[in-house]
Amino acid sequence: MARTINDNTANTLSSLLAGETTPSRLTPAVAVALSKLGCLELDSGRLAVSDKAARVLARYDKRSSQLSCDSEVARVLQDEILTEKGIACQHRQVWESVGQTKFSRDQVLSSLRSLRDVGFLKSFKPSGNNFQVYWARKEDLPAPTEFEVNSK
Repeated sequence: MARTINDNTANTLSSLLAGETTPSRLTPAVAVALSKLGCLELDSGRLAVSDKAARVLARYDKRSSQLSCDSEVARVLQDEILTEKGIACQHRQVWESVGQTKFSRDQVLSSLRSLRDVGFLKSFKPSGNNFQVYWARKEDLPAPTEFEVNSK
């Protein structure tokens, strides 16, 4: 499993890649953490930023962007689109509500799928067409009814 970075490590890594700071100015704890991630390497006895550092930072940016998309999609669905029971929508409506320039279509679809996986949404196709996928709140299951048996 790949190690993940936090906000502080991402900021440090970003300033290293931008040339704002040098590896020799890092504290030992930060240098060790970045070395374990594979972002720093020894080059002729000196610390240097590795090629992997940019990929680690890009992966972090992608993950944090997806997390903000997830929360924004959940907020829009809860507050604006699926306000009443029985309402359904398509992903395009959600994408337009969260902002087409702010998030990509794939990010919105991934957010909808994750909300479906946790049980907040359900998806259905009224026809066999893959372009007609609708999203709705997953209604609570009704309580089972109890039947009485009439005996003679």
